Amino acid sequence: MKALVLAGLSAIALIATACGNEKAPAPAAVAPAGEQPVQAASAPQGPAPVSGQVNWEAARADLAKRPADVVVPQAAGSDPLVVPMLLPGGIVQTASDRPVPPRITKDGYFATYHQPRYDVIVNGSQKAYATGGTPAADKAEMKFQPAEAGASLSFSRYGADYLIEFECREVDSPDGCINEAQAKEFAESLFVAQSR
Repeated sequence: MKALVLAGLSAIALIATACGNEKAPAPAAVAPAGEQPVQAASAPQGPAPVSGQVNWEAARADLAKRPADVVVPQAAGSDPLVVPMLLPGGIVQTASDRPVPPRITKDGYFATYHQPRYDVIVNGSQKAYATGGTPAADKAEMKFQPAEAGASLSFSRYGADYLIEFECREVDSPDGCINEAQAKEFAESLFVAQSR
Protein backbone atom coordinates (compact mmCIF):
# COMPACT_ATOMS: atom_id res chain seq x y z
CA MET A 1 0.00 0.00 0.00
CA LYS A 2 2.86 2.34 0.85
CA ALA A 3 4.31 1.59 -2.57
CA LEU A 4 1.04 2.64 -4.30
CA VAL A 5 0.80 5.85 -2.29
CA LEU A 6 4.44 6.66 -3.03
CA ALA A 7 3.93 5.86 -6.73
CA GLY A 8 0.83 8.09 -6.83
CA LEU A 9 2.67 10.95 -5.09
CA SER A 10 5.58 10.54 -7.48
CA ALA A 11 3.22 10.74 -10.47
CA ILE A 12 1.60 13.91 -9.08
CA ALA A 13 5.02 15.44 -8.50
CA LEU A 14 6.10 14.64 -12.06
CA ILE A 15 2.91 16.17 -13.48
CA ALA A 16 3.32 19.30 -11.34
CA THR A 17 6.94 19.64 -12.46
CA ALA A 18 6.00 19.22 -16.08
CA CYS A 19 3.25 21.84 -15.78
CA GLY A 20 5.60 24.25 -14.05
CA ASN A 21 8.11 23.96 -16.90
CA GLU A 22 5.58 25.02 -19.51
CA LYS A 23 6.15 28.52 -20.70
CA ALA A 24 3.30 30.94 -21.07
CA PRO A 25 2.66 31.86 -24.68
CA ALA A 26 4.62 34.90 -25.71
CA PRO A 27 2.51 37.96 -26.45
CA ALA A 28 2.09 38.70 -30.12
CA ALA A 29 4.66 41.11 -31.41
CA VAL A 30 3.17 44.53 -31.84
CA ALA A 31 4.74 46.83 -34.39
CA PRO A 32 5.07 50.48 -33.51
CA ALA A 33 2.10 52.60 -34.58
CA GLY A 34 4.01 54.18 -37.45
CA GLU A 35 4.95 50.80 -38.95
CA GLN A 36 1.51 49.18 -38.91
CA PRO A 37 -0.01 48.67 -42.34
CA VAL A 38 -2.99 50.92 -42.85
CA GLN A 39 -6.09 49.13 -44.02
CA ALA A 40 -8.55 51.35 -45.85
CA ALA A 41 -12.16 50.57 -45.09
CA SER A 42 -13.71 49.54 -48.34
CA ALA A 43 -17.03 51.27 -48.74
CA PRO A 44 -19.65 49.24 -50.55
CA GLN A 45 -19.68 50.27 -54.18
CA GLY A 46 -23.23 51.02 -55.27
CA PRO A 47 -24.51 52.05 -58.66
CA ALA A 48 -22.88 55.11 -60.16
CA PRO A 49 -24.94 58.31 -60.18
CA VAL A 50 -26.03 59.54 -63.60
CA SER A 51 -27.07 63.14 -64.17
CA GLY A 52 -30.05 63.61 -66.43
CA GLN A 53 -30.35 66.23 -69.17
CA VAL A 54 -33.35 68.34 -68.22
CA ASN A 55 -35.61 69.59 -71.01
CA TRP A 56 -36.26 73.07 -69.62
CA GLU A 57 -38.14 74.22 -72.74
CA ALA A 58 -40.81 71.55 -72.30
CA ALA A 59 -41.05 72.34 -68.57
CA ARG A 60 -41.50 76.07 -69.27
CA ALA A 61 -44.20 75.28 -71.86
CA ASP A 62 -46.08 73.21 -69.27
CA LEU A 63 -45.55 75.91 -66.63
CA ALA A 64 -47.39 78.34 -68.93
CA LYS A 65 -50.34 75.90 -69.04
CA ARG A 66 -50.64 75.79 -65.24
CA PRO A 67 -54.16 76.62 -64.00
CA ALA A 68 -54.39 80.24 -62.90
CA ASP A 69 -56.23 79.44 -59.67
CA VAL A 70 -53.46 77.19 -58.31
CA VAL A 71 -51.58 78.69 -55.37
CA VAL A 72 -47.90 77.75 -55.45
CA PRO A 73 -46.15 77.79 -52.08
CA GLN A 74 -42.85 79.64 -51.83
CA ALA A 75 -39.97 77.15 -51.88
CA ALA A 76 -37.28 77.22 -49.20
CA GLY A 77 -33.55 76.74 -49.73
CA SER A 78 -30.69 78.71 -51.20
CA ASP A 79 -29.64 76.20 -53.88
CA PRO A 80 -30.66 76.88 -57.48
CA LEU A 81 -33.49 74.80 -58.92
CA VAL A 82 -31.91 71.96 -60.94
CA VAL A 83 -35.11 70.12 -61.98
CA PRO A 84 -38.63 71.33 -62.77
CA MET A 85 -40.63 71.38 -59.53
CA LEU A 86 -43.74 69.22 -59.81
CA LEU A 87 -46.38 69.75 -57.13
CA PRO A 88 -49.85 68.23 -56.77
CA GLY A 89 -52.95 70.23 -57.59
CA GLY A 90 -56.14 70.27 -55.58
CA ILE A 91 -54.64 69.57 -52.15
CA VAL A 92 -56.03 71.79 -49.43
CA GLN A 93 -53.78 72.03 -46.40
CA THR A 94 -55.09 73.36 -43.11
CA ALA A 95 -53.12 75.02 -40.33
CA SER A 96 -53.39 71.83 -38.28
CA ASP A 97 -51.70 69.92 -41.12
CA ARG A 98 -48.66 72.13 -40.59
CA PRO A 99 -47.94 72.68 -44.30
CA VAL A 100 -44.25 72.64 -45.10
CA PRO A 101 -42.96 74.65 -48.07
CA PRO A 102 -41.14 72.68 -50.78
CA ARG A 103 -37.43 72.44 -50.00
CA ILE A 104 -34.84 72.91 -52.77
CA THR A 105 -31.71 70.77 -52.35
CA LYS A 106 -28.40 70.47 -54.23
CA ASP A 107 -29.67 67.74 -56.54
CA GLY A 108 -33.41 68.52 -56.65
CA TYR A 109 -36.24 69.20 -54.21
CA PHE A 110 -38.83 67.58 -51.94
CA ALA A 111 -42.29 68.61 -50.79
CA THR A 112 -44.40 67.07 -48.01
CA TYR A 113 -48.20 66.89 -47.85
CA HIS A 114 -50.50 65.54 -45.13
CA GLN A 115 -53.58 63.65 -46.30
CA PRO A 116 -56.28 62.02 -44.15
CA ARG A 117 -55.01 58.45 -44.74
CA TYR A 118 -51.34 59.01 -45.61
CA ASP A 119 -48.51 61.51 -45.83
CA VAL A 120 -46.95 62.17 -49.22
CA ILE A 121 -43.40 63.20 -50.07
CA VAL A 122 -42.78 64.34 -53.65
CA ASN A 123 -39.08 64.17 -54.59
CA GLY A 124 -37.47 65.45 -57.77
CA SER A 125 -33.82 64.81 -58.61
CA GLN A 126 -31.43 65.33 -61.47
CA LYS A 127 -29.42 62.30 -60.32
CA ALA A 128 -30.49 58.77 -61.08
CA TYR A 129 -28.53 55.61 -60.37
CA ALA A 130 -27.50 53.26 -63.16
CA THR A 131 -28.48 49.70 -62.26
CA GLY A 132 -27.18 47.96 -65.35
CA GLY A 133 -28.63 47.54 -68.78
CA THR A 134 -29.25 50.29 -71.27
CA PRO A 135 -30.90 53.36 -69.76
CA ALA A 136 -34.06 54.45 -71.52
CA ALA A 137 -34.13 57.91 -73.03
CA ASP A 138 -37.03 58.81 -70.76
CA LYS A 139 -38.42 56.52 -68.05
CA ALA A 140 -41.89 58.00 -68.32
CA GLU A 141 -43.51 54.69 -67.36
CA MET A 142 -44.53 54.86 -63.71
CA LYS A 143 -43.27 52.10 -61.43
CA PHE A 144 -45.42 51.36 -58.38
CA GLN A 145 -43.76 49.65 -55.41
CA PRO A 146 -45.97 48.61 -52.45
CA ALA A 147 -44.39 48.58 -48.99
CA GLU A 148 -45.44 47.38 -45.54
CA ALA A 149 -46.79 50.74 -44.40
CA GLY A 150 -47.06 52.64 -47.65
CA ALA A 151 -45.92 52.63 -51.26
CA SER A 152 -43.77 54.54 -53.73
CA LEU A 153 -44.17 55.56 -57.34
CA SER A 154 -41.18 56.48 -59.52
CA PHE A 155 -41.09 57.99 -63.00
CA SER A 156 -39.21 60.43 -65.18
CA ARG A 157 -40.42 63.66 -66.75
CA TYR A 158 -38.48 66.33 -68.65
CA GLY A 159 -35.34 64.19 -68.19
CA ALA A 160 -35.50 64.44 -64.38
CA ASP A 161 -36.35 61.61 -62.00
CA TYR A 162 -39.27 61.81 -59.59
CA LEU A 163 -40.26 59.65 -56.63
CA ILE A 164 -43.53 59.93 -54.71
CA GLU A 165 -43.53 58.24 -51.32
CA PHE A 166 -46.80 57.44 -49.55
CA GLU A 167 -46.52 56.81 -45.80
CA CYS A 168 -49.70 55.34 -44.30
CA ARG A 169 -51.40 56.98 -41.33
CA GLU A 170 -54.17 54.36 -41.37
CA VAL A 171 -54.05 50.85 -42.77
CA ASP A 172 -57.62 49.62 -43.11
CA SER A 173 -57.35 47.11 -45.95
CA PRO A 174 -54.99 44.34 -47.09
CA ASP A 175 -53.75 46.67 -49.84
CA GLY A 176 -52.63 49.29 -47.31
CA CYS A 177 -53.68 52.91 -47.45
CA ILE A 178 -53.16 53.39 -51.20
CA ASN A 179 -53.29 51.23 -54.31
CA GLU A 180 -51.53 51.63 -57.65
CA ALA A 181 -54.45 53.37 -59.38
CA GLN A 182 -54.73 55.95 -56.58
CA ALA A 183 -50.96 56.56 -56.58
CA LYS A 184 -50.96 57.10 -60.35
CA GLU A 185 -53.95 59.43 -60.07
CA PHE A 186 -52.00 61.48 -57.52
CA ALA A 187 -48.97 61.56 -59.86
CA GLU A 188 -51.14 62.70 -62.78
CA SER A 189 -52.28 65.67 -60.67
CA LEU A 190 -48.70 67.01 -60.53
CA PHE A 191 -48.11 70.24 -62.42
CA VAL A 192 -45.01 72.33 -63.08
CA ALA A 193 -44.90 74.80 -60.20
CA GLN A 194 -41.43 76.21 -60.92
CA SER A 195 -38.97 76.06 -63.76
CA ARG A 196 -36.02 78.12 -64.94
